Amino acid sequence: MSTGYYPVILYPPLARRFANDDQGMGYLKTLFQGYIALPDGNGTAKQGVSEKEFYRYLLCAFPGNLICQAVEFEIPGSPRCYSADFILYHQSSGLALDIEIDEPYTGNTGKPHHCIDVDDDKIRNRFFLQRNWGVVRFAEVQVVRHPWNCCKAIAQIIARLTGDDSVFILLQRLADVPLQKQWTKREARLMAKKNYRQSYLLKLGN
Repeated sequence: MSTGYYPVILYPPLARRFANDDQGMGYLKTLFQGYIALPDGNGTAKQGVSEKEFYRYLLCAFPGNLICQAVEFEIPGSPRCYSADFILYHQSSGLALDIEIDEPYTGNTGKPHHCIDVDDDKIRNRFFLQRNWGVVRFAEVQVVRHPWNCCKAIAQIIARLTGDDSVFILLQRLADVPLQKQWTKREARLMAKKNYRQSYLLKLGN
């Protein structure tokens, strides 16, 4: 059985370095400037209906910050690229977040995806962390059923690391995002057989 839960929040190394230092936390307001590896361009990855919908919530919740979809990062020594579902760049501090929406299987083939017993996402997370990006992963069901609560989780990260609580103050009365268990390959196959994703994606068609 799976043992992890969404949302997955991984702080960039620069933030962790000062996490237990009250004086250092104030310094984080400008610490990220110039220390973030920038993307290489817009990607060509197809955006699903859940990504398109959540993008609208991100734009509404975080005005004045750079928010982009499907941005590519070259992988050194490989012809492949990583395509971020979303990037959020906090303009005043330079904090950069890679925000991912994880679905348990691909819609057209039913192939397991983002499984906790496969290392692909761990390797990918490490790639972004090494470039001083924070990584935030939500399960697809969370952003579809609780989009504003997911925005609150992001706003809380920004407030904690930069001192900018302007968005968090507006959303703090919302409940935290309900936790969602991560899945194994076996569990993902069972979800595909039961058309699990349709139980919440149908909401987006209404």
